[in-house]
Amino acid sequence: MKREFAVRNCSSWVISLLLMSSVVLFYPTVGNAESVRGVTDTTIKIGGILDQTGPFAGDITLPASEALRNYTRYVNDGGGIFGRKIKLIIEDDHYSIPVGIAAFKKLLFKDRIFALVGPASTPEAKALYGQIERLKVPNISGAPDETQVSPLKRYIFMPFNVYDDHLGIVYDHIVNDLKPKRLNIILVYPDAETGKIALACTKKWAKHFNFTFHTEILNLSVLDATSQVMSIRRKKPTHIVIHHGSAGAVMLLRDLRKFGLNIPVYGDMLSCTEDTAILGGDASKNYFGVHPFSSWYEVEDGVQKMRKITLQYKPGTEKPYRNKFYVAGWVISRVIYEGIKRAGKDLNSESMVAALESFRNFDTKGVCGPITFTPTEHQGIYHAKLYKADPDKGELVPLSGWRLPPLR
Repeated sequence: MKREFAVRNCSSWVISLLLMSSVVLFYPTVGNAESVRGVTDTTIKIGGILDQTGPFAGDITLPASEALRNYTRYVNDGGGIFGRKIKLIIEDDHYSIPVGIAAFKKLLFKDRIFALVGPASTPEAKALYGQIERLKVPNISGAPDETQVSPLKRYIFMPFNVYDDHLGIVYDHIVNDLKPKRLNIILVYPDAETGKIALACTKKWAKHFNFTFHTEILNLSVLDATSQVMSIRRKKPTHIVIHHGSAGAVMLLRDLRKFGLNIPVYGDMLSCTEDTAILGGDASKNYFGVHPFSSWYEVEDGVQKMRKITLQYKPGTEKPYRNKFYVAGWVISRVIYEGIKRAGKDLNSESMVAALESFRNFDTKGVCGPITFTPTEHQGIYHAKLYKADPDKGELVPLSGWRLPPLR
């Protein structure tokens, strides 16, 4: 991996704009090799921009990529869609804006994909908005940020809910379910684009629920949370809310335990994965989270079918459990291929958009809540479950059924 494309470059908007300009200058038009880009009589090309080697690869985008590959294989083994086989091409963006833009350029102008999954990085997704719309690329977003779908973008669809929804459910649970006599919340987040989103959401919910909160910065690159834990201890919190990947959550949980702080830690979908329970060990007994997708080992019909298909291709891999982002990749796969099926044989960008906008309470049989898209709403899911870590089993135990965030 080229170090000059490290995570710190994600804030380099000048570079990203220059690179986007190069796309326009050197590739002013889409060629005419086929009547619909990425679609022939026998194939449909689907691209993915997903981190394979960067900071969120291990617990988020690699599991999602595996699910995409397995479900694509399942579709192709069933004859494809109207006789067309799916060719899936996944590019590694290293969670970096410049590399993500280069990947987009390759997928669109060299591979000539029909539709795109990802990227999972909010800054990358924002940098690509204009090109996705200009080139009319049906896009299943990978970044749970409200700016993906608000204001409405014709070709971008999000089959999960946003950070604001996750945090709203967390704060609703703390305030209204637990009803603590004393409430002193600390938000822990990285000083990055995604962290700023979590901070803005928390400010909104603090005003709604009438509570005050403190903050601690825990950046993506740090290897120790001792200084943050010492600062947290001085503030005497009742609850901690973390917006971070599982690695950051585990680091915080371990250091809290090391200093004898028995404080419940709540996470949104970034850290609500089995990795937090497994790697956190006994320290994760204080971890709670919210996630829009069921776990690999839950008993719902759709989850059982997912396991059966997966193990058909990967026999003997029931354990260790695939984490929740495998399930996320499975749902994304179901949505994009169901959309292609509904679009019919006359597949193009507009028929794909119309097909996705026809989803009304699409039922995944318990893998997630109902999925609905409309011509004015491209966020498909609002429900999520609360979970508690069980480190002895390496599982996340549901504490609720599908639950809507406040104000929905």
